[in-house]
Amino acid sequence: MNIELWDVALLLLVAKIGGTLFTKLRQPSLIGELLAGTFLGAILVDFGSSPTIQVVAQLGIIFLILLTMLSIDLREIEQEIERLVFAQIISAAIIFVLLFGALTLLGFSVNVILIAGAAIFGSSTAISAKTLLSMGELNSREGQAVIGLQIVNGIIELLLISAVSNTIQVGRLEVAPILSLAMMIIGTYVVMSGLGSRFITWLINSVQVLKMQEVLLALTLLLAFSTAAVTESMGMTSYIGVMLIGVLLSRTEQSRHIARTIDQLGESFFIPIFFASLGLSVQLLAVFSNLPLLLLLLVVLTAIRFFAYFLPLGFSHYSIAESVKISASLLPMSEYGLLMLGIGITSMVLDGATYSLFVVIFLIMNVIAPVLIGLLFGVNIRRSRSRPRHDRYSM
Repeated sequence: MNIELWDVALLLLVAKIGGTLFTKLRQPSLIGELLAGTFLGAILVDFGSSPTIQVVAQLGIIFLILLTMLSIDLREIEQEIERLVFAQIISAAIIFVLLFGALTLLGFSVNVILIAGAAIFGSSTAISAKTLLSMGELNSREGQAVIGLQIVNGIIELLLISAVSNTIQVGRLEVAPILSLAMMIIGTYVVMSGLGSRFITWLINSVQVLKMQEVLLALTLLLAFSTAAVTESMGMTSYIGVMLIGVLLSRTEQSRHIARTIDQLGESFFIPIFFASLGLSVQLLAVFSNLPLLLLLLVVLTAIRFFAYFLPLGFSHYSIAESVKISASLLPMSEYGLLMLGIGITSMVLDGATYSLFVVIFLIMNVIAPVLIGLLFGVNIRRSRSRPRHDRYSM
């Protein structure tokens, strides 16, 4: 038997142990999986160089994107889609402008800044939703705003990752490739949302009529792989193709069944290996030797993200107090940020030390953010309980 299969099994074991432990601590399982990979990589040097682990991790990315897209219901935010998209585009612009100024002063290159911008833009829906739900605030005005913003945030984040990945492949920052990519993405959406949507619906309905639900997973993966290959041949990253299929499948009647199947298989095997594999490249010694830089970056990146989320909310009829709570709820960093960092190190734009610093910042932020959300919403709950009932609804 190929020894690399033992590597996959060992990585899966430590990833599941780490994920389970953090779940019991009411923390996201991906943090435990990432830490498990980090410690395994520190013990077994060059463990992450296994080609088999890299292939399985790539499949984990596909499962993760499909699961995310299948979980998005754009119908819930259709009435506010323009406002939400505008707010997130403004946020992305603010992040890149401020990040360019801050990281240039610290001596980082343009490509590193692009990767960092795409990596820190995203917000984790899972962490925010879980925290707000536990406090009974998910259906509040602020909670609904957070969910709507994060749905749009996830889509724009994937587009940013695709754009930055293409820019890195070109080797230099040029306007033409970015505009070309944007036009291809828009054109692909137009075609796929029309012809593609009807074709996917017909295909899935045919499987349902023939009572072959067991075929849906294989069909979903075939469609995802095929579309990924097509978009890649058009000069875009394969992630766009997977994302498109996920969006189209989310509109079908079988979307929940497909999502459950993807979730069961993905979370049992492929997705934990993906997150654990990202931890294998973390250099703990480099992190400890750069603690001042780590703390500085943590403060700077947190401030930039908070300000970028906060500013557009002022134009969306939210009060300052509401904007503060919504912005804080967007601080947990998305798992796609790790995907962007992974692309950065595999393309050799990020060195091991820089990659490790950003991954540790991701971990710290996703542990601190739920506590901050709890404090802000907890203050609101205590105040509302201490006031007369009619004050709560007064204008």
